[in-house]
Amino acid sequence: MINLVTGVLAMVMIVVFLGYYAISIKSVPLGIIIVAILVMVAVDFIKSLRGKDEQGNAGQKTE
Repeated sequence: MINLVTGVLAMVMIVVFLGYYAISIKSVPLGIIIVAILVMVAVDFIKSLRGKDEQGNAGQKTE
């Protein structure tokens, strides 16, 4: 539950931070980069909530 709360808080903070720059600078390439960053953040957040990595390990170290 704590991961959900802190993850949502972090996502809101990065949207506000990057949104400010997107609005104040008004550059199309910067907007594209910001959208790509937000998509990567959202994908990482969803993966961390599911608790699995690319190999399907749920927090386990493999050697």
